[in-house]
Amino acid sequence: MTDRSFPIRTCAAILVGLPGVVALPFLADLPPGLPPLAVMANPAILLILMALAGAWAAPKLGLRSVLVLGSRIGWRELAYWAGAGVAAGLAVAKLDHALAPLWAVEGVASLREGRTAAMVALGVLYGGMVEEVIFRWGLLALVALGLMRVLPRRAALWGAAGLAALAFALAHLPAVAMGVEAVTLPLILRTLLWNAALGLIYGAALLRQGLEAAMLAHAATHLGFALAAL
Repeated sequence: MTDRSFPIRTCAAILVGLPGVVALPFLADLPPGLPPLAVMANPAILLILMALAGAWAAPKLGLRSVLVLGSRIGWRELAYWAGAGVAAGLAVAKLDHALAPLWAVEGVASLREGRTAAMVALGVLYGGMVEEVIFRWGLLALVALGLMRVLPRRAALWGAAGLAALAFALAHLPAVAMGVEAVTLPLILRTLLWNAALGLIYGAALLRQGLEAAMLAHAATHLGFALAAL
């Protein structure tokens, strides 16, 4: 539990994700002429809603966060999950590149190719901050509370981690579809596989250590992608 009030918890979670929302129109590859506020609107709304959800649900589940709840999390544990994120990024990028002949579509680079500084920064800021508040802090916690009505606590938490990972993977499909003329089944499966697998790692980080561990693991994954591209 936490001594912080519901409004304080909500505002803290929003502030955690705010840098990623603000950075989105400056770092993402967007159609010309699209207003920055239009780009930021949907992520900002989702961030606020999931910050509210997490502020209500996460303390009930005993989830931890230094920034939102004032929990205590050791530096060694955070370093472990950051290292796990880098290792996962390296492994996934290399596997994705090796399997590229199976899913290759014109205009889509493998995770080992074309890693610009803007892409890495976007992954760290938007992925590591905004997406973790939305999919882990908010969605996972809400789903877990619902599952606890019919499942034991441990099964509910890990079931929620799996469902949140699936939602995280599905949320990446529209961006993939925007970048190609025709979406193929292998490309869809590739997108779902890698993002779901990584989402499970971030969910494990949240459940075992807290929100900051999930954020670091996610951000470090993009650093792993960048290292694989060297």
